Amino acid sequence: MRPLIVASLPIKKIEDLKFIGNFLDADLIELRLDYLKDLEVSVISDYFELLDKYKNKLIITLRDKAEGGINELADELKIRLLKELYDKQFLYDVEVSFLQKHNVPYDNAIVSIHYFNYLPTSEKVKEIVSKFYEKAFSVKIAVPDLKGYKEVILPLLEYENVTVIPMSNNPLERIAVGLLGSKLVYSYAIEPLAQGQLYYKKVIQIFDYINDIITSSSVT
Repeated sequence: MRPLIVASLPIKKIEDLKFIGNFLDADLIELRLDYLKDLEVSVISDYFELLDKYKNKLIITLRDKAEGGINELADELKIRLLKELYDKQFLYDVEVSFLQKHNVPYDNAIVSIHYFNYLPTSEKVKEIVSKFYEKAFSVKIAVPDLKGYKEVILPLLEYENVTVIPMSNNPLERIAVGLLGSKLVYSYAIEPLAQGQLYYKKVIQIFDYINDIITSSSVT
């Protein structure tokens, strides 16, 4: 089964929300609200009527700066927004580190953790996945391409709703984990937001092409 293709869209000003409609051919559109300042993020609830039109297509992300976010958001603001998003049944991304500090819901959310400077042990990552994967929409693990990283992420693909992201400059590695079972494959909508990201239309083309080959091979 093809993974869900996510087009990540940086929201650098509130007006950028009008671009959502340009990327509806992606399976999901990630709105990176951490590109906004606190004051701008605090009024995002005024735009729920607009966002509601695209609810089934959206991932709302308020990434902590320590996990690759752009601007540091106040915890109180993030807690309030996550609870509002939960009540309105939006899909959002929340970090494991934030869940460990604050009592916010993560049912049907993306629970994520990013390792930038070191590799965790396989046991530690499996412990995190086991804790959250039954209630989460997906547990997302991102690791750097340090020696041994494949041994850490590949066993995680045994879980049905795990997303793994190799933080490598080689974009084929993101495609490879998608073929092997990663639930989501992240790509970019306008500009790359992380190393190794491909343009989302290219990612869709790649998976459609592979699917066509497999389908035609099974027919013949």
